[in-house]
Amino acid sequence: MPVVKATFDGRVFVPAEPVDLPAGLAVDVVLPAPPPALTPEEMKEWEEILDEIRASPPHFPTVEDAISYTRKRPYPEPRE
Repeated sequence: MPVVKATFDGRVFVPAEPVDLPAGLAVDVVLPAPPPALTPEEMKEWEEILDEIRASPPHFPTVEDAISYTRKRPYPEPRE
């Protein structure tokens, strides 16, 4: 079954790409179930993880250093 990505604009679903269907054709739109709400304990755990991420220094000092690393170029010496 083909999948059409679309955005709901508050009134209608707007396909993300052109769709090869005749105008006026009735279709079924299947919507995924929304994820369940987090419990207070789960929310607290996620907030703690987010706090740890925010407090951690970045692995690379600059975006250019990260790109250089991913392209397997020589990694520059750490800056001081």
